Amino acid sequence: MGANPIIYCLENVTDYAEFERLCHDLMTLEGYPNIEPLGGFKDGGRDAIHVSALDGKTTIFAYSVREDWRAKLSEDAAKIKKNGHACSRLVFITSSGVTASQRDEAVGFITKKYNCELDLFNIERLRILLETKYPHIRSNHPQIFPPALLAGLEQINRTEHRDHILIHYVNSDLALAEWLARKLTSEGYLVWCEHLRSLGGERYPEDIDGAIDKRISCLISLYSRASLTDPNVVRQRAIAMNISKQSRNFFIPLRIDSLPIEEMDQLTCQLVFLSFENDWAEGLRLLLEKITVAGCPKILANGNGIASHTFFESEILSNNAETLVSNCLQIVHLPKNIFRFTPEQPVPEERREELRQAWAFRDLHNGSFLSFLQPPEAVAQIYHFKQSGSWPSRKKIRIEGIFATHLVSELIRKSMNVKGFEKGLQYCRNTQMMYFPFGLAKGDKIKYSWPNGRSATVNTVGERKYPIGKKEHYRYYLSPDFSVSLNLSDEFVVQLRVRVRISDTAGVPLPYRRSLSRRKHLCKNWWNGDWLSRTLAICQFLSDDNRISIGDNKTEQIVVSSQPYIVSSTKGINEGALDPGFYKRDDLLFLQEDGGGDDLEGDEALE
Repeated sequence: MGANPIIYCLENVTDYAEFERLCHDLMTLEGYPNIEPLGGFKDGGRDAIHVSALDGKTTIFAYSVREDWRAKLSEDAAKIKKNGHACSRLVFITSSGVTASQRDEAVGFITKKYNCELDLFNIERLRILLETKYPHIRSNHPQIFPPALLAGLEQINRTEHRDHILIHYVNSDLALAEWLARKLTSEGYLVWCEHLRSLGGERYPEDIDGAIDKRISCLISLYSRASLTDPNVVRQRAIAMNISKQSRNFFIPLRIDSLPIEEMDQLTCQLVFLSFENDWAEGLRLLLEKITVAGCPKILANGNGIASHTFFESEILSNNAETLVSNCLQIVHLPKNIFRFTPEQPVPEERREELRQAWAFRDLHNGSFLSFLQPPEAVAQIYHFKQSGSWPSRKKIRIEGIFATHLVSELIRKSMNVKGFEKGLQYCRNTQMMYFPFGLAKGDKIKYSWPNGRSATVNTVGERKYPIGKKEHYRYYLSPDFSVSLNLSDEFVVQLRVRVRISDTAGVPLPYRRSLSRRKHLCKNWWNGDWLSRTLAICQFLSDDNRISIGDNKTEQIVVSSQPYIVSSTKGINEGALDPGFYKRDDLLFLQEDGGGDDLEGDEALE
């Protein structure tokens, strides 16, 4: 019996027709939406075909549960050629194991003899799809994956005692994560939260995937827009959701800000969230009920003391009042209506890319556009846009199937980007960042004013020498990143996060890991004041007369204040009493990790 239940089930498939259906389902999700099942005994080597709507190329699919998969591959390829079937790519799926050398030989053989690309799915590749990427598919094929057998094998594999609650989040959601960790600890639960030291139990595990699989009683996952695209978070959620199919209430999703439906995958759309958008106290009450039902053990007898100790290890509070400046901007004016515009002829995709930098819109599948604003005159004259509908922007309705609040949030965010392009910022396709180019600002510096009226300047771009390894020079560019959410008063608020684009001296973006190490080098001594200065400078650069206005028609204009929200606190923080590791952690919150790469140069030396 295979140690993994998915492997075991695939190795023991007896229903070939059901295996074909499983393969069809997986291939539909893997980028072949128009797959056409064929099958049967006289299929000419073809179990299914797919003709691309983009280039007309044909992909042929062949499936096998035979142990001699290599012979089956040759047989199917020969039949395809003998019958004269057009084939640009052959996708071969087998329930057998395939070594690296066997794969390379098979790919070379098919390419050389049949002039055809081979995409080979072996049993381990199927396991990854069924276990982490599309676990919901298993329930559609009980003949292959008997629910009782899977549950039993999963229970055997999870022999460790489950005694911890894991709080799962991205860095930008740290405030709520730590608050929850302390609250749950005070209730007597053992909690793992990455940015807090041990809360009465073991330290945060190095192998988090293994801990999810074997050591936690439930996983509390914080869903925000930033978390939807983090690859590690997405993978670990998939592991937890897979476990939750056999252990109800194991996976508890919390919604902490507005999540546009179009940015969610199919599994996320089906989740039932506990809401922490507006009321943390009510959200905590519901969460505690959920945790109780899940049967999470209460182990800590002095949870209150452990939780409070994380605050008062030293006298960090002072009685000196402080002024706090946020990175949130008030929306002064929002158009009352959202319009649908329909062109007389379709707008080509290459023109839409250009159009996105001049007009904030949501394009619909039928070729129409939704926007607060009229299309730019130059484009309107070419494609002859006509207004074909309108809806109130502040009512809680659906507009063309989209929640109005999600649509308004999207259009405001895109409008802020349009303002940036209007002011001369550029867009990098590689990093998907809008950034200040060299030469945009005089002397590559922006003048700005602090809330107390003091004037200052800040660099928008620069060049630094990386001191490790090859000691090469690199360039950096400030990059504003906008998001929009609803505040407690149900009003939209624009949030600005300052990011940094990193390139070589020719302006070419560096690979992810090289970029990350240089960003650490650049930003390691940027503290709150440094980030605030850049936030203020960018806001004031985008503004005219202290307002950021998008659109010429005043009734359609979106107007955003260039002055962030400012509040006063009756108490301050005694920074000298903070833990020495606090600032290292605080610095990491501003490092945007947004890609892949394999260049490890310099990373370890900077830690």
